Amino acid sequence: MNPPRAITQSDIAKQLGIGQKTVSRVLNGDPQVSPKLREQVESAAQAMGYRLNRSARSIKTRRFDTAMFLQVAARSHHRVMPGLLDGIAAGLAESGRSLMIERLVVADGSDVVTPTRGLDDAMADGIVAYADTEPAPAVEAMIDAVGLPVVWINRRRDHDTVCPDDVGAVEAMVDRLAAAGHSRIAWFDRQLGYRPPEELHYSRADRLEGFQAAMARRQLEPLLMVPSYDPGELGIIPWAEAQLRDLKCTAVACYHLGEALDVLYAASRAGIRVPEDLSLIAVHHDSPFAGVRIDVAALPAEELGRRAALMLAQRIAGAPPQAALNVPCSIIPGGTVRPPRAE
Repeated sequence: MNPPRAITQSDIAKQLGIGQKTVSRVLNGDPQVSPKLREQVESAAQAMGYRLNRSARSIKTRRFDTAMFLQVAARSHHRVMPGLLDGIAAGLAESGRSLMIERLVVADGSDVVTPTRGLDDAMADGIVAYADTEPAPAVEAMIDAVGLPVVWINRRRDHDTVCPDDVGAVEAMVDRLAAAGHSRIAWFDRQLGYRPPEELHYSRADRLEGFQAAMARRQLEPLLMVPSYDPGELGIIPWAEAQLRDLKCTAVACYHLGEALDVLYAASRAGIRVPEDLSLIAVHHDSPFAGVRIDVAALPAEELGRRAALMLAQRIAGAPPQAALNVPCSIIPGGTVRPPRAE
């Protein structure tokens, strides 16, 4: 038996008594078509079992109803924050688009960049780009050369970018510690003190700014646990242990989970108990277990992705560059913040 013949646009036109070009305009999304005609043609197409040849339409119109997520990774083991892709996919679905994923790994210190197949083919309507460090000029030039609208996530720019509110996140962390009664609060960032600023993600400076602003607002001394030299992976714990003893802080706010784990280990070596003797809070994606559930300012990964996808949809539709957007973080209480012990 021969398979049934596929329904064509000509069949729909004959059924409705209109021209095939009119049917084509409707099914290809021409915005000049009246709502009444659109409903009539789409209803007939659905009833007759018509399936749009998206490949043929894409070749003709250069519209793919797809956006590319491009991860620019400075290290091959770099991971995307959990929930980010879910948010991007949800935001794209609101504009009728699907998601394709590409990964561009750039060797540390290298200016040689090989484009991915996705960038070469450019079979997408726009790009949502994500990087853990400031992309090299060669990388940005490669992405710009594709000629598609680009929205960045987690990159400091004045337009077409969506970022977490890093300053506000740490201010909220300090507020939580201060509300519990702490005044001797330290900020721990194991890279900010000795690495050149251009090698660091902008969020390290922003989170320090949030800490200093919150402490100044409460007229508290900002205690800093920021090494002036690279102690190395083996030396950071003894260094942090000495800092906890010298500063006599009752609480530590941390740049990220890695620093929080360092504090937990250093405190245990010093005989300092968390949370009985020392409260702890960090910026992270969620509230993780490390013997106890750590209090965090949670990065809004899913909302970052959704907002970036919606911003990209506006750019694809022809909107001018969009102002940079900061998305608030939220405090997730855990088991590592308690009032300081009475002396």
